[in-house]
Amino acid sequence: MRYLAEVAPQTVRVAQSAAPALPDGHVRVQVAFAGVCHSDTARVKQGRGPFPARIGHEVSGTVTESTDPAVPAGARVVAYVEDGYATELIVPAWRTVPLHPDCSFEDAALAEPLACVIGGIEMLDLAHEPEVVIVGAGFMGLMALRLLVAGGHRVVVIEPREVARELAVKWGAERVLAPDDVTPDMMQASSVVVEATGAAGGLQLASDLTKIAGTLGVMGYHQSNGGKRTIDMESWNYRALKVLSLHHRDPHDVLRWIDRAQRLSAHGFLRPSELVDTTVTLDELPAVFAGETSYSAIKTLLDVTGEPAERGA
Repeated sequence: MRYLAEVAPQTVRVAQSAAPALPDGHVRVQVAFAGVCHSDTARVKQGRGPFPARIGHEVSGTVTESTDPAVPAGARVVAYVEDGYATELIVPAWRTVPLHPDCSFEDAALAEPLACVIGGIEMLDLAHEPEVVIVGAGFMGLMALRLLVAGGHRVVVIEPREVARELAVKWGAERVLAPDDVTPDMMQASSVVVEATGAAGGLQLASDLTKIAGTLGVMGYHQSNGGKRTIDMESWNYRALKVLSLHHRDPHDVLRWIDRAQRLSAHGFLRPSELVDTTVTLDELPAVFAGETSYSAIKTLLDVTGEPAERGA
């Protein structure tokens, strides 16, 4: 088996080892695709370790061996793991989700981030809201947009990159603005604002847009500057903001949402693979972690389907 290993600060390389034996209650998964998550690239950039380490948590593939009759060999699955940049994985059977026949491996690999968006959006009380504002139209922000539009919501998107603004228009945003286009009358005027940038500036803008007694939902994954942010708590206190972290860590919740995500894709309601603009092989993956991807890129997908059989042994 071949896999990506984080071996030192800011250093990853492709390694190879013998495939281990399969424990009881586990399955062996031949990886098809793995989504490259910003949280992984940011982790490598920070170089905090520990080393060596395996990373990757957006994975689809086929079960080639099983010691759990509930997940037989031949099953197409999403694997909810933390070592997914590999040709092969050993996964507890309960951490897999079987795929609908009409869900592609590409969409299945991106079911985990879509699941995170599903769980986050469900934390928001939108029954009486005329509009939702999303700050940031990266991969997660665009999926949140699509999910909200599918529910009939009017959505305003604020995003600095032209290519992402164009995608937001195609994916149904009511209005799309660059940050410089935000007018003074928009400040402290929105009931529900979702921050999906993971950057200090995006969080500040989202906060500034939220009205008195409004809801600020933090969907962005904040890792720069060690995750530290400076917030005007006096303003938050005065406006009595409801601030929600739209993240989840209960694996059973995430697995349930992964199942919903892959079925949304199977039925054509939301196909996250449509946002993939860069596809790489395992040997090309270290260059992605070295920062050799465009600022305008929306989503990178690792394609393991072309790995020669002898190299996966």
